[in-house]
Amino acid sequence: MLPMELFTLQGLWFVLAGIFLIGYAVTDGFDLGTGFPMIFMKNEEDRNVLYNVIAPVWDGNEVWLIAGGGMLFAAFPAVYAASFSGFYIAILLVLWALIGRAIAFEYRNKSESLAWKRTFDFIYWIGNVLPAILFGCAVGNAVVGVPIDKDGAYLGDFFTLLRPVPLAMGLVSLFMFAMHGAAYLLRKTEGSVFEMAKKYAVISAFGYLAAVVLTNILSLIQAPYLYENYLKYPIFFIVPAVMLISWIVYLRLLKSGKYEKMVFVSSVLSGATVLNVALASFPVFIRSTINPEYSLTVFNSASSELTLKVMLIVTIIFMPIVLYYTKYAYKVFAGKVKGDTGYYH
Repeated sequence: MLPMELFTLQGLWFVLAGIFLIGYAVTDGFDLGTGFPMIFMKNEEDRNVLYNVIAPVWDGNEVWLIAGGGMLFAAFPAVYAASFSGFYIAILLVLWALIGRAIAFEYRNKSESLAWKRTFDFIYWIGNVLPAILFGCAVGNAVVGVPIDKDGAYLGDFFTLLRPVPLAMGLVSLFMFAMHGAAYLLRKTEGSVFEMAKKYAVISAFGYLAAVVLTNILSLIQAPYLYENYLKYPIFFIVPAVMLISWIVYLRLLKSGKYEKMVFVSSVLSGATVLNVALASFPVFIRSTINPEYSLTVFNSASSELTLKVMLIVTIIFMPIVLYYTKYAYKVFAGKVKGDTGYYH
């Protein structure tokens, strides 16, 4: 049995918020993940491959991040205000990292200087790793709780966000994206990068498992309330079961050499991981550590019903267009990628 609150208009928008978050994790997640090995690769052609793999799609993938921010602003303005003010420094770090990543794409091959290229390679690496960690850390802080008062004002600072459970969730997102990125590299590359991706997939898979176990141990000690929904609604256990099954299938496909299917399995794993956290938190968006009554929920932080209805109509119209564009882009740029030429070289 599912909670009846999910079948309200506000509950529906909580589901849609989850869809936007999953959309970002599945699309931008793999292109962030493909950049993690950059700092460890010495061969110039191999580094070019990492750029060329996602060059046609990376900016389109970030539409989910922009759309998610717009959705939060319009549907849950109180959550938008609290998160963007409370997580201001963290969001600024992500913004600068993403800007640096975009600059690296455009300027990395503008000079043949090795020092020039290595500088932008490092900026590119930071632009992938930092958002991946902070993505999980931000979600972790929201569900574990932060000091917000009855007016929704954040009373902590940046270091308030650096706590064990959110940091562990940051590691979960880091390795989750790494698994997804490794699967995409196996689908799109060949040669030395392909061989590297096979090892990368194993390391990231076991890193993800270790991070999930660590997160649950810390959560049981410091945030046991995150398990209340699962005890109240046992049907929710389907989601962690999907996570475990996807993880096992991912490794079995890797072992059997069925690399083409791995990216679909890692997409399911990413979606289930995000959904697992959402179900643990529902109906709370941002929990208050000062007083549970100050928490921002889907009901006390939502816009008017008229606003939600109008936005729902707009979403029903435009989301299929975004999905079609995404599918079309991947169809056009299907096939293996080589590194003999650089992006915008």
